[in-house]
Amino acid sequence: MPLRKFQLISRYLRTFNYTKVDVRDESDLPKTFQAAEEWSKLIQKVSTELYIPGTNLTVDEYMVPFTGRSKETTLVKGKPTPVGFKVWVIAQQGFFLQWLWHVKSSPYTAIIVSLPTPKPQGKRGKLQTEIPLSNTQSVVVHLLKRLSAHGKELPPQTYHVFTDNLFSSPQLFRLLRQLGFGATGTARPNCGISSEMKKIKETGRAPNGTLLKFNEVIFIPMPDKQVIQIAWKDSNVVLFLSTVHTGAPHERTLKKRKLPAKKGTKAEAKELQRLFNGDSFKMIPIPTVAAQYNDEMNHVDRGDQIRSYTTYEHRFRRGPWQALLWSFLLEVALANSFILQKKTRHPR
Repeated sequence: MPLRKFQLISRYLRTFNYTKVDVRDESDLPKTFQAAEEWSKLIQKVSTELYIPGTNLTVDEYMVPFTGRSKETTLVKGKPTPVGFKVWVIAQQGFFLQWLWHVKSSPYTAIIVSLPTPKPQGKRGKLQTEIPLSNTQSVVVHLLKRLSAHGKELPPQTYHVFTDNLFSSPQLFRLLRQLGFGATGTARPNCGISSEMKKIKETGRAPNGTLLKFNEVIFIPMPDKQVIQIAWKDSNVVLFLSTVHTGAPHERTLKKRKLPAKKGTKAEAKELQRLFNGDSFKMIPIPTVAAQYNDEMNHVDRGDQIRSYTTYEHRFRRGPWQALLWSFLLEVALANSFILQKKTRHPR
């Protein structure tokens, strides 16, 4: 079929009954997402029935390109697709298992977690025993619960979830541990980590005041010993939170590393010169938490890469629901089918 003919026909294709879309009631979902919800639920249900995930899962955001007029589009500067609909995805090796639409008036309730040590709050010193996760952090819990509900019940303490610093916090990881999930992710200084870790990030110095050397690791458990805070000196100080890795000296993995362009002080430049011995690349035993994070945090990006090979190049500027159906749901169905075909076909 010629492309032009398909584009003409696609205007009249519907995967939903438009008479049942309640445009007056957007308390649950806006009408844009209501139009795609029925097909979205079907694809997620079939995906989790056909694919039993392994140990490592990734939760990340995904942008569906749309440059037309819609109240639900999001602007994320610095992204390859800066404008469009944001979707929260849990995936493995490019296979999208479950997803949630990003709605500005979020219908996904914030998760309340108990503090291990009550903190005094306010002038009267009233003890705070609970704290709500942000809506963004709560998305991780909602996605894992949906995965358990749609597919087979997930065995406890089997799955290891990787997140970036948009989601990571000690409260979230503590809750995931209580639910039976391991978690590892990069962290921001304002995510609730200890003041010691913040100071290490800001100054680049160990608690005793000495400058951190390249590839040096400092690890400090949270007071309740449920989450480990890890600071690793790469080009800059990188912060990790984990309920799986400890950051101990024996937890190292050989990886090919590039000579950092940022040399730092003269002492740091001299140490790098000694370590790399004039080479641009070298095999270095880096912390396992960093090595595994780099290997496993790209599951959503892998799916995006697979879809880019056969993507529908037409950019939608009218009908936001069409962008969700053809630029996201159809491509996810095709990419998931391709991955299943690769993993299940019989060897010749």
